[in-house]
Amino acid sequence: MGHCCSKPYRCLQCLDHTNESALVKEKELSIELANIRDEVAFNAAKCEKLQKEKEELELRFEEELQRLGWQQQAELQELQERLQLQFQAETARLQEEHQGQLLRIRCQHEEQVEDITTSHETALLEMENNHTVAIAILQDDHDHKVQDCAGPLSALGRRYEESEAGVRDEESANTPAGKEDC
Repeated sequence: MGHCCSKPYRCLQCLDHTNESALVKEKELSIELANIRDEVAFNAAKCEKLQKEKEELELRFEEELQRLGWQQQAELQELQERLQLQFQAETARLQEEHQGQLLRIRCQHEEQVEDITTSHETALLEMENNHTVAIAILQDDHDHKVQDCAGPLSALGRRYEESEAGVRDEESANTPAGKEDC
C-alpha cells in the first residue's frame, strides 16, 4: 500500500512524507532534466560544429578535387607532349635508318648493275673477237680454196679466151668487108 502507517487511509504524516518524497523526486527529476537540456544543448552545439566542419571539409574536398583535376590535366598535357616528341624523334630515327638502308641497297644495286654491265661488255667483246677470228679463219680458208681453184680455172679461162679469140678471127675472115653486125 505504500503507506508509512498501517491505517487504511492516509494520514497527514504519511501525506507529508509522500509530499516530501515527491518533492525530492521532483527535484531529482528537475536536475536530471536540466542535465539532459545541457547535454542536448552541448550535443546540438557539437552537431552544429560538426556540420560546419563537414561543410568546410566538403568545400576543401571540392577545391582539392578541382585542383587535382587541373593538375592531372596539366600532367596529361605534358605527358602527351613528351610522347609526341618521343614519337617524332623515333619517327625521324626510323626514317633516317630507312634512308641509310635504301642508300646501301641502292649502292649494292648499282654495283651489281656495274658488274653485270662489265660482264656483258666482256662477253660481247669476247663474242666479237671470236666472230672476228672466225671470219678471219673463214676468209683464210676461202682465200686458200680460191687460190687452189684459181690455178685450174686460170688455165680453163685462158683456153676459153683463146677459143673465143679464134672464133672471132674466123668470123671476121668469113664476114664480107663492109658488113657489120646490126
